[in-house]
Amino acid sequence: MDGSFLPQFNVLLQLICVIIVAAYLLTQSRIFPEILDGNPTLKTRIILILFFGGLSVYGSISGIDFLGSIVNVRDLGPMVAGLLAGPWVGIGAGLIGAAYRLSMGGITMYSCSITAIFAGLFGGLIWIYYKKRFPGTTVAVAFAVLMEVFHMALTLMMVKPFDEAVAIVSRVYLPMVLANAAGMFVFAMMVKNIQKERKIQAERDALQGELKLKVNGMPCTDDTRKR
Repeated sequence: MDGSFLPQFNVLLQLICVIIVAAYLLTQSRIFPEILDGNPTLKTRIILILFFGGLSVYGSISGIDFLGSIVNVRDLGPMVAGLLAGPWVGIGAGLIGAAYRLSMGGITMYSCSITAIFAGLFGGLIWIYYKKRFPGTTVAVAFAVLMEVFHMALTLMMVKPFDEAVAIVSRVYLPMVLANAAGMFVFAMMVKNIQKERKIQAERDALQGELKLKVNGMPCTDDTRKR
């Protein structure tokens, strides 16, 4: 296998495109408004766990095998799940991704599996800090970058022999950081656009309501009778 940077990054970008399409479909669903409002029901939380857990599994299945490590976007699903609906949803999605990663084996299976769970947990804690709201593009992308740095650090600490861990991290950290950050950026922009559309719609509805009140409160004249 060609382990150079560009082939790895190109494959990861292809994975990101599939994940983004799936995420876009979610943003157009009927359950997404309640997610943005910070009040997902139990049913919605279960749907999100399964949805983003499935995306995490897909990130592993379609990854690139390099020296026993899977270059992947596995962590993106749990990260987004946590940022959208809190720590329990993030952890649930992470557990699904982690379980599948463990089944694949390899010298990095423990560090990679643990990272998927922590990705959901940390994303959920950020959601709580921002009062049960998606934190915005800058914070989300910074979180994705730092999460992959954490992933690499955990790999260096847990994988033995250390020389092999260094060899893996030195080759995969850049494409994984960039791909996960790119995926998070696109998703965050989708959320931002939807939030902007909802704000515009709310302002339009409020304006129409004020106009109706003014019309109803006008003295009864010939013009108003004709209306």
